[in-house]
Amino acid sequence: MNRRISLMSSILPAIILLTTLANGQPSGGFGRSPQINPDKTVTFRFNAPNAQDVKLSVQSEKAPVQMVKNERGSWSVTVGPVKPDIYPYNFIVDGVQVMDPGNMHYFPNERFKGSLLDVRGDSSLIHSMRDVPHGTVTYELYPSAEGTTGTVLVYTPPEYDKNPKQKYPVFYLVGRTTDTEETWFKVGKANLILDNLIAE
Repeated sequence: MNRRISLMSSILPAIILLTTLANGQPSGGFGRSPQINPDKTVTFRFNAPNAQDVKLSVQSEKAPVQMVKNERGSWSVTVGPVKPDIYPYNFIVDGVQVMDPGNMHYFPNERFKGSLLDVRGDSSLIHSMRDVPHGTVTYELYPSAEGTTGTVLVYTPPEYDKNPKQKYPVFYLVGRTTDTEETWFKVGKANLILDNLIAE
């Protein structure tokens, strides 16, 4: 019994600390962000009660857009209609660029970190999710010439593992400047494009 109490007394401060840290993060209770509306306008929200100025910087707009603060300290703005595509964006909070804490999708880049807005269209978009067989994307490690370990993403087409003797061409996609190995897939949707092209 004493051991159980001792164990709980050592764990409890850690639980309290984690709870405190979680409560210190921006909460999603102020509404979904981004919210894509039926008319293809998009509503962005950001919870920052102590901020003096918040703007939205999104690739679909020519310049940063001023956001409006409500009585609860939540900032919001609606833009568009937005043409179906994928757009990086972030919030400029008192001059500092920050990602959207309400959006788990981000732009993989070594220089900047932006959130991603995916405005879906019909199935005519080449990168759209269609009802076709899908390939597999795997993460592989390799030793680099610099003595470090690099990461590469490998796409294999549908039925690849079921036909080990089938030969396939190799297509290399290399990111530019500060893009990471994930950019072609998380932003460029290369795997969905290849799925759709193979199905055609």
